Amino acid sequence: MEPIDMQLFRRARRGDREAFWRLVLPFRGLIYSVAAGMSHDPEQAQEAVHDALLKAFQGLPDLRDPQKLPSWLYGITRNLMNERVRREQRQRRAMAGLARQPAPVVAVSEIREREAWLERMEGEIRRLPEPFRIVVGLKYLNESSCREIAEILGLSVPAVKSRLFEARKLLRERMEESEVDGKESKHEMP
Repeated sequence: MEPIDMQLFRRARRGDREAFWRLVLPFRGLIYSVAAGMSHDPEQAQEAVHDALLKAFQGLPDLRDPQKLPSWLYGITRNLMNERVRREQRQRRAMAGLARQPAPVVAVSEIREREAWLERMEGEIRRLPEPFRIVVGLKYLNESSCREIAEILGLSVPAVKSRLFEARKLLRERMEESEVDGKESKHEMP
């Protein structure tokens, strides 16, 4: 393995994105291999690579020894994958618990109503202003905590909570406006 280019490393630590990408490009294969080996799902591995590189970019100023970059990237990727595996295991256990319970009888009309509501909700989320759309996606799709979202976006935790509050409020208002034929929705907002 070639030694790390110190000038590139210093520029990347100061936040130079181009320098960062040039610095980590030789290690993308390593990161992907770790992720793919732990997930056995190429799409999930690609997502993990993206997440690991984002986390590395944010944490690079804390890395003192540039020669430890490969092992540091490996550790970030491994930790992210371990978190994903644990989250999936919790979800599987929760689903298994639900599977053991007798399935409730649900009318087809109720299923269709729920599907229509979800489609409207997805459309309204896509229409949110970008700052709101991002925090909603990180919170509910990525299952990130407010602290994690704050770190990713470079915001304070109160700012993240405020954006989530405003996004929910806007979604609630829009969903109420879009109710077909004045029917009240039986579904709760996130």
